[in-house]
Amino acid sequence: MSARNGVPNDPGRRERIIAAALELILDDGVARVSHRAVAARAEVPLGSMTYHFTSIDEVITESFRRLVDRLSGRYRAGLHEAATPAEAREAVVEIICGDTFASPREMAGIFELYSYGRNSPDSAELAASWMGISAAALTEHFTPDAAHAVDALIEGWTIHHHLDGKAPDRELVRAAVTALTSSAL
Repeated sequence: MSARNGVPNDPGRRERIIAAALELILDDGVARVSHRAVAARAEVPLGSMTYHFTSIDEVITESFRRLVDRLSGRYRAGLHEAATPAEAREAVVEIICGDTFASPREMAGIFELYSYGRNSPDSAELAASWMGISAAALTEHFTPDAAHAVDALIEGWTIHHHLDGKAPDRELVRAAVTALTSSAL
């Protein structure tokens, strides 16, 4: 803040720190995140980190929050636009097989969130809210049990795709989604 008028000297600094931390997480993983590394990437003085955040955990969690906000909009969009069960199934196939939901870097960020949440209550809560967003979007079209099974299918297939680099076969994914959502689950 400016001592003269109470106006911040750099009003976007906090947001730049969050953006820089998220990019660092997506590029190198949470293990590489430190006050110093984030400040350098954000091109802010090191002291800005403790001025704007109480801990590195808060910086990391806010970065994950930004990622979840970004991805949840994309995730819900296709499902929300679906007017029939068949269109909802196709939206799920696109989430798994397409490139509109998340880039490989963003998927790596979600995996980082799940892992980091094990030791960070705030990030664990955020990971749970991400799962809730998915469940809510899926239960617009499918029974709660089918939605839960489809959610597990989405998570599993995206993990495999990310780790082995092989795009899933659309017809196989379509058949699996149809089987899960057409039964009495």
